[in-house]
Amino acid sequence: MFKGITQRIPQSLIMLSGFVMLLASAATANAQNFEGKKIVSVGVRYNGPPTVDEARIRGNMAVRAGQNYSAARLDDDVRSLYASGLVDDVRFFAEAVGGGVKVIAEVKTRGKIVAVGFLGNTRFSDRKLASVTKLKAGGVMSDEAILTARRNIQEHYRGFGYADVTVNHRIQPAAAVGTSELVFVIDEGARAEVRKIRFEGNNTYQSHVLRNEMKTKQKGWFSFFTKSGRIDVVKLDEDLDRVLDYYRNRGYLRATASVRREPVEDDRVDLVITIQEGAKFTVAQVGFGKLTVFSASELAPALTLNAGDGYSLSKMRADITTIRSYYGSRGYADAAVSPDIRNVTATSVSITYRVVEGRRYKVGRVTIEGNDKTQDRVIRRELPMKPGEYLNSVEMDTTRRRLKNMNYFNDVQVGASPSNQAGYRDINIQVDEKKTGSISFGLGFSSVDSIVGYVNLEQTNFDITNWPSFTGAGQRFSAKLQLGSQRTDFRVSWVEPWFLGQRLAFGTEFFYRDALYYSSEYEQSQYGTAISLRKPVSKRAYVKGEYRIEQITIDADSDTSPAFMREDGDFIRSAISLSYVYDSRDSNQLPRKGHKIDVGATYAGGFIGGDVDVFIVQASGSKHWNLWGDSILNLSGAFTVADTHGSNNFVPIFDRESLGGPHNLRGFENRDVGPRDAVTGEVLGGNTSAYASLEYTFPLIERVRGAVFYDVGLVNADSWDFGSDLYHDAGVGLRLNLPFGPLAIDYAIPLNSPDPVADQGGQFQFYLDYKF
Repeated sequence: MFKGITQRIPQSLIMLSGFVMLLASAATANAQNFEGKKIVSVGVRYNGPPTVDEARIRGNMAVRAGQNYSAARLDDDVRSLYASGLVDDVRFFAEAVGGGVKVIAEVKTRGKIVAVGFLGNTRFSDRKLASVTKLKAGGVMSDEAILTARRNIQEHYRGFGYADVTVNHRIQPAAAVGTSELVFVIDEGARAEVRKIRFEGNNTYQSHVLRNEMKTKQKGWFSFFTKSGRIDVVKLDEDLDRVLDYYRNRGYLRATASVRREPVEDDRVDLVITIQEGAKFTVAQVGFGKLTVFSASELAPALTLNAGDGYSLSKMRADITTIRSYYGSRGYADAAVSPDIRNVTATSVSITYRVVEGRRYKVGRVTIEGNDKTQDRVIRRELPMKPGEYLNSVEMDTTRRRLKNMNYFNDVQVGASPSNQAGYRDINIQVDEKKTGSISFGLGFSSVDSIVGYVNLEQTNFDITNWPSFTGAGQRFSAKLQLGSQRTDFRVSWVEPWFLGQRLAFGTEFFYRDALYYSSEYEQSQYGTAISLRKPVSKRAYVKGEYRIEQITIDADSDTSPAFMREDGDFIRSAISLSYVYDSRDSNQLPRKGHKIDVGATYAGGFIGGDVDVFIVQASGSKHWNLWGDSILNLSGAFTVADTHGSNNFVPIFDRESLGGPHNLRGFENRDVGPRDAVTGEVLGGNTSAYASLEYTFPLIERVRGAVFYDVGLVNADSWDFGSDLYHDAGVGLRLNLPFGPLAIDYAIPLNSPDPVADQGGQFQFYLDYKF
């Protein structure tokens, strides 16, 4: 319907912030002499057709009758009106009335968009694209909304392989006075998917190594949900930079790269990346330009790139950050560092860091914007800097990282701007909130639990006092129900991460569990509550104390052996525990480097009360190495010792240990390694257990990794007994990163079993491979 319509370019579609500020200043210049005088009235005057109700105009203005006149407030109103998308032009005028001042806002309002159309689209219908834009005709549209719609159309096309699509728009008059039509003009370009990514000229590094540096991937088996094979020209440019960074981090300072597309078949292309490696450089010398705040001798020891080293772009960037951090920690927020790189020989360079130091500032006002749900105090308590302190750019980076790690925001921006106070900088924090509540349900399965249905309700920004939304206070709430053939689990937990205004997490939970999979000779159920306190002791470590009280019921089968009948009954278990955790892993789902250590002790009974008098010591750990071809070597293990205290000399079955199954000895059935009952042959468990696993995983195809592993472990009846024969197994597996979660499938064969009953041959283990 829009073909053949006369084009008209509007006066202004996008208002740049600098232009808005200039216009605001000019528009209020005629009224500067009225500063501080009483405003007697505020009027609105239209320049052109009144296409927007006066009430909507006033709703975006803060100036009101009865206030004192303020040019700064009018500047804010100008910005607010432009941002609303209601006006194409706005000016404020002021005139004296008696002893006060009359303010008039003269506005040129935008026409209502009565129709949205498309030109140039052949792949998708107008109706489909209209839904993609998420725009509705019949009202005024802001520039931001229109530009967002353009991006939505581009992303939709690129999702179907149209990497070169371009989208523009124009606004043209409609038939009725004061109305307009919005037309999106689309150049679809050609459709193409990546069959292969090939490299030319890479004499030093193999192609698969360079491909691993790229976000663009070849089309694979799971491309329908991984989106592999799709070309995004912006991401492709970033990929070239990543490949070049790989070279430049290894000395190839002058390396260059270019990419071309070679059509093959069925709308597919090969991406051919040509590399010019150049010479490999070393660093002949490193120095500094003129310095006044620090001396070269103070900065030099902190550098990672030194004379005699191979040139590395990443190390040089890290050193620039370090130098800026030195200055930022002293309040020199504007300090700028630039490297001056010069050839010394054909294969060596000198690096001189030239520093523009700027001046020292203190923290002025700290303003927070964008937090419609999250309370100000929840954000401010994460800030390491306070007004009046010297401005520390390192703490600004810390602020952004802390707020981002809260997982309440899509994006966090932290910046400094000139303050009204000389020698100060105001801190501006802009957050983009995201949904923090979720409800999930479905079916899970494993070789242990069989099929389990679950419902999980979670809110990570909870407020127990804010009815009915219950959001905004930064608390954590979770409720989970699992029902299956082998278990019933229900758990509700709540955590206040800043208890008593301190970085001290207070948590409580209520739980119920009824499990059949422990043994065929008895059923175990338990319910109770726990409270805990967790305190960070460093950036990566914390200590946690907990008190837990629960009733545990062991319901032994009526025809079982005396050993299991001895366990039958109800027990009150009252226990305190203390643990220390250090975690430097780069991910809790697929860690490639770092390690985690968890050590703790539990004391039940005695002066705490209850029917169970035991003392338990346990420790676990894991270490991860990222090797060639994105392969990963993992070493993990744990030990647990349960002992009695006081007059008691019996550790109940629910505190005894056994091994076997998907999380330790994978070549044996679940909980089938340990001391056995002589009558039934079932595992009774022991007071000491230990195991270790060595696993090597490697990428096969997108979202799928192969694995080979070796497990070894023991379970002994006595406490502190680590001296018996060992159980061994080895196997292979797959690690699938699926949309519903990470799934692991393993097949393991026992290599040695001191207990012949435990050796049941090769075992398949499959389970959701969540790590925490």
